[in-house]
Parts: sequence; C-alpha cells; structure tokens
Amino acid sequence: MAKIISKRFILLASCLVAVLFAAALSTAPVFADTVYSGENIVSTTSSPTPAANAAAASFDAAASSIGTEGIITFEGDTLGSFSHLTVAPGVTINGTDLNGNNQTIRNTSNSPAFPTLDGFNTTSGGSYFVEIEAGTLTFSFATPTEFFGAYFTGIQTAFFADNITFSDGTTETIDVPGTGTSDSVGAVSFLGFTDPGKLITSVTINAGNVNTGADYIGVDDVRYQVPGVPGVPEPTSTALLLVGCAFILALAYRLRALPPVQA
Repeated sequence: MAKIISKRFILLASCLVAVLFAAALSTAPVFADTVYSGENIVSTTSSPTPAANAAAASFDAAASSIGTEGIITFEGDTLGSFSHLTVAPGVTINGTDLNGNNQTIRNTSNSPAFPTLDGFNTTSGGSYFVEIEAGTLTFSFATPTEFFGAYFTGIQTAFFADNITFSDGTTETIDVPGTGTSDSVGAVSFLGFTDPGKLITSVTINAGNVNTGADYIGVDDVRYQVPGVPGVPEPTSTALLLVGCAFILALAYRLRALPPVQA
C-alpha cells in the first residue's frame, strides 16, 4: 500500500526546527568572563575621568543584556566602621584592614589634604563611599550575581597590588588598573566583569597586601545583578529570532500551494 508523505508535514517540521534553533540562539548565554576597565590620572577629586566612565558605560550595556543592574552608592548608610552591613536587598559587605580593624563608610576623605591618594566619593551629587584602609572588603550576594563592577579611587598600583577576586568555579583575580601612579599621583579607575551563566556569591576587593604594602582606596557606585529580573536581549539575538520568524512565515505561505505527493 502506497504511503502518502505530505509536503505540508515536512515543511511544518522544518518550521518547528527553525523556531527552536532561533530561540536557542537568542537566549543561550556565552560562558566566558569579560573584563571592563578604564583609568584616569587625577589631580583633584573633580578631575574628568573619561576612560573610567567609558569602561563603566560599556560594562553597563553588557550587564543589562544579562540581568537588571543595581548600583550601590552608599548614600544614606551609617557613617563609621562596620562589621556586617546590608547595603542593598540581599547584599552585605564586611572586611578588615591589615591591622584587623573594620572598614569604614565616610563622606570625607581620611586624608583631606590628599584625597586623590586616599579615596573619595564618585556618585554625582553624593558624598558617601567605602574607604578601604588596606586589607579587604567582601561583597556577599544572597542571590548569586553574574556581573560586578565598581569605581576605585586613590589607586597607587605603582607601589601596591589592588585587585578583585571571586570564584566562578575557579578562582579569578583581576588587577585594578593604575598605570602612571606614584607616591604623589593617584588614579580613578573603573573595573568590572561579566560572567554569564555563572553563580558568583561573593567578590573580594584587596587593597594592597603584606608583600606590597597597604593601599588606602575608595570604593563607590558598585554594580551588581538585581535578583529575579531578566535582562534585555542583545540586539543580535533579537535579530536572529526575527529572521527565524520571517523564514517560518515564508514557508507557511508556500504550504497553501503544495499538493501532497505519493512515495
């Protein structure tokens, strides 16, 4: 008995495959961390920082395709030293300096005569920031994040090793840029990373160490992933999905003109 194979069935199956393929391309994350960094030498706290700002803008655009970005400015937080402080829903910070003392939230530099060497606020219209008086500062996330970034001030990596560390399955260390700094010249840097598909529960900032010495730096305008809110798809992903849909519509239009054939 002859078996009827419908061209309509074949084309419908092709349409389904095209839909699934386009959807997979539009939603699948790229499993690789990408670093965004920029640095500007500054002479005053109001000196322009175009390179750091450009890095922050690139980071923000990439982060928004992964999830919704939150920014921690520390404005309104309690001034003074802290042990464990909640700075956003589900986000806490803690840390100690090289002498074991708690880190501090300030609204003026610890060294008013030399704030560009010591750390200061970077929030437009704000004044608060965290000053790391050497040692470490750790951000812990109740819901894991896939990206992290921040502004760093008072950077003097000519003498000290400032970096961030985190684990995405393996331990990662990224240096804070500070080219051209010295004992009398400081920098403002932005440093951030995106790591789609990875579950990062904490990020630690290290300001100097026992081998290189103690650096005093400021941290402000910290970026992290707000839990439970999807990101905006990349334009290329949306385009792929639209191409897939257009292909399906074209095939569906042809279905009406194709009679079944025997095999």
